[in-house]
Amino acid sequence: MSLFRRGDNKRKHIDQAQEFLFEGEELESTYGLMVDFVAFTSHRILFVDRSLISKSRSAVYSIPYEKIEEIAIEKTGVFAFSNNIEIATKRGTHQLQFLKDTDVMEFYRKLSQRICERSKQ
Repeated sequence: MSLFRRGDNKRKHIDQAQEFLFEGEELESTYGLMVDFVAFTSHRILFVDRSLISKSRSAVYSIPYEKIEEIAIEKTGVFAFSNNIEIATKRGTHQLQFLKDTDVMEFYRKLSQRICERSKQ
């Protein structure tokens, strides 16, 4: 099942994320999702949402940390394939489906820290 194999696409994700960075912005880390990836930058969170049906269709979302109003984590059972994180903004809610072997708690803690740091400024 290559869809669920980690196969570390990290290099590919880094290369793809670099395309969307603006001058002075730094890519900090990437995480693989079920079909796509999410990246932390020095200013925002980026994620690519690809269609499972059509590989030629994708959307790139950019959410500045200060625009995130709420995050939620949903940890699934032992035999499930993913853990989910929901990111809520005024414009809507985005659901990120992480592979089961991804350290979703690390992602959640990093995002929580970013949100709290930005709210103090």
